[in-house]
Amino acid sequence: MFRKHIKISIELNKPVVVHTRESIDDTLSILNEIESKKCKGIIHSFTGNVSSAKKILDMGFYISFSGIITFKNADEIRRTAKYIPLDRLLIETDAPYLTPVPKRGKENQPSYLKYIADCIVKLRKINMEYFTEITQKNFYELFQLKDKK
Repeated sequence: MFRKHIKISIELNKPVVVHTRESIDDTLSILNEIESKKCKGIIHSFTGNVSSAKKILDMGFYISFSGIITFKNADEIRRTAKYIPLDRLLIETDAPYLTPVPKRGKENQPSYLKYIADCIVKLRKINMEYFTEITQKNFYELFQLKDKK
C-alpha cells in the first residue's frame, strides 16, 4: 500500500506524507526503489537521527517535527532539528496525540504549535518571526499553494 500511495502522489503531482516509526530503513528503501526524486514529500512527526535525516533530505523531502521534540528524553531529535536546513523544516501538532510540554497529558491541538516552534527557535537561536515566515513558506511550497500574504 505504501508503494501504491507513493505512485499515486507522483501521478497526481502531490506530496506524499509519510509517517514512519522504528522503520526508517524500510521507508528509505521503498522510497529509493520507486525513484523518490519523482515526488515531493514530507516525513512527518520525525523521530530519527541526523544520518536518517540526511538521507531524507537528499531525496528532496521535507522533515516535520511534532511535540515529541519538547519531551525530556528527545535529545537526539533536538540535535537532528538543529541539523535540518530551515528551508526544509516544518512543524506540526499531529493532533490529538504527541502533545508538547508543557501541555503533555492533554489532548493536542493546533494552538500548541507555539511550544514546538519555541523549542526549535531556542535550539537554533533564531527569531520567532523569521521561523514562522520560513515554515509557512515551506508549507506553501511543499503543498504547491499560493502564499496568502
